[in-house]
Amino acid sequence: MTSPRVISSEYIDAISALDVRGYTVEGVLGRGGIGVVFAATYESKPVAVKVAWPHAGEHDGALGEKTVHRLRAPKLSEEGLGPRFIPPTELGRCNRVLLGEVSRIREAEHPAVITVTSQLTVDARQAYVMPRLRGRTLDPTSPKDVARLAEEIHQLHDLHWPHGDLKPENVLFDEEGKVTLIDPLPVGLDLVTPDWTHLNFLVSSPLVESADPRDRRMFLRHRDLVALALMGAKAVTGERPWGHAEVIRMADRSVGIEAKREVLRQARARLDALLPKLPAAMRAFVGLALDPGLWPDDGPIFAAYLQARPFEVRCDALTSMNLARLFREVAG
Repeated sequence: MTSPRVISSEYIDAISALDVRGYTVEGVLGRGGIGVVFAATYESKPVAVKVAWPHAGEHDGALGEKTVHRLRAPKLSEEGLGPRFIPPTELGRCNRVLLGEVSRIREAEHPAVITVTSQLTVDARQAYVMPRLRGRTLDPTSPKDVARLAEEIHQLHDLHWPHGDLKPENVLFDEEGKVTLIDPLPVGLDLVTPDWTHLNFLVSSPLVESADPRDRRMFLRHRDLVALALMGAKAVTGERPWGHAEVIRMADRSVGIEAKREVLRQARARLDALLPKLPAAMRAFVGLALDPGLWPDDGPIFAAYLQARPFEVRCDALTSMNLARLFREVAG
């Protein structure tokens, strides 16, 4: 986790409530879409306390250039065309998401996943306590970092535990190289994570919806694999075949169908150009994970695609690959 930052006055009441419970807050480690993480000391031990906290501030909700961590909430533009995404403004919603995180963490029981040491309520806000980790976040330009992440994800998927929101800041390395994952996505929750997951860009998203809605873990598992493929491509070649710009075009209702087909065509062409630059061991995985698919309006062609490569088949094909060995070979 990063070094603590100066504490804003908006947190004074929460800090006072934590102090009464024996937690001495030293600073802020981070602020996401649904909560704030404090660096604290409890019984002479350094800890991190995540407290539910709605995102503050007014903005237009547009998908900006940088990654934003927000609950996905549709908000149309005044013209009723472009979708926008607004941060959570209700404490109740943030409380529910934070409790979902606690459940996901506790069910993992794996050394690569952060642990919850206690759970509490702070001034009507749900909160949980975890060890305060020292180290660094994943370097997306490092094949070795991505390989270590792939090893842990491979093990966790074998245990039927997907993370769902993989990105560099959610993957921590200590001085010995041990990996710890934080902030897993609660099952059934979607976030806007423009930089690394972008599952909603793939026109395999109709295939996602074809999956049994009771098995949302498969959806999270596929998100993990897309993120790994994007990170692996970036680490080895310095390129990604598609990213934030394409997502905006595909999500914006003001963009016509033909223009969206062109976005897919260009993304597929970039993927085809990128694959030969990858080590042979990675090509099948990256190609299958990042293939943008077909446009649903392509009629019989798309119907045949659905029959030939439903979401379950694509996801199972990806998970049949030994990612730990594949990425280990790539990293040397």
